[in-house]
Amino acid sequence: MFRVDINDELKLIQVKTNEESKAEILAEGYFTFDEPGHAVLVVFKYINILPEDYCKLGQLLSTFILYVGQYFKSLICLRLPVTFDNLIDFNKLEFKPNISNFMAIKNDNLKYYADRNIASQQDQYVLITDKQLILGFAESLYNILKQEAYWCATLTLEEMKNRINSSAHIAMILDKAYNQPCGYGRLFLLKINTQLFGYMSDVAINSSHQSKGLGSILVNHFVGTFLKEYIELENIDCTLCLLCADKGSGAIPASKIYRKAGFEYLTDHGNRIAIFSNREFR
Repeated sequence: MFRVDINDELKLIQVKTNEESKAEILAEGYFTFDEPGHAVLVVFKYINILPEDYCKLGQLLSTFILYVGQYFKSLICLRLPVTFDNLIDFNKLEFKPNISNFMAIKNDNLKYYADRNIASQQDQYVLITDKQLILGFAESLYNILKQEAYWCATLTLEEMKNRINSSAHIAMILDKAYNQPCGYGRLFLLKINTQLFGYMSDVAINSSHQSKGLGSILVNHFVGTFLKEYIELENIDCTLCLLCADKGSGAIPASKIYRKAGFEYLTDHGNRIAIFSNREFR
């Protein structure tokens, strides 16, 4: 019934009716591929299907997710037009989000704490955002992710460097006493005329430095960075998402940290945000 066309040069993606002579465009948007982080962000500008047409909408989403998953073999984060927010009953769709630890939040519900920064621990730690400086610690950061981030179990040092270089925004917490990194995270962004879509990933704190508030400082930094992007882009809708660690030493504190920033699991926010995620082809 549908087919998906991807234009890698224009970063344009379309879903069309599967008709040879006169195909109709039913959905169109843009994407960005974070290859080192194995994630694809997609924002649909419009969908020419009514939100209550669950049969047709479900088929479109199912076709789209299947095709894009096979094409990129990565995590897919799909943001539907904001006009679909609060209107879709996900239980009635053929395709449903399948990642239990996927969290999301819109800009008007994000919580940034101006006093939650590295200044309170400046005698021991410093937060660094310069990519070239961070690249100098790539091997140490690689070791932290290998140890603390289960999703990076097969990460190589070269892939670590690519993760640093490809990020829209990146941050590292350095232990000044030993001149060694102890925390890390990255933010990937997709901007179009009407929407800003962000994906926060790889947030990890060395186990010997956990329970000191460093994870909260990192997350708060990225929330502030995202909100700054929002302020600079007038009259735009913004959504930030992430995968919350669901195992390992940081699993329990991670959920609490993200919830304090306003994030909710997809299973909790009902239909307030028309967003979908899938990683079956990762």
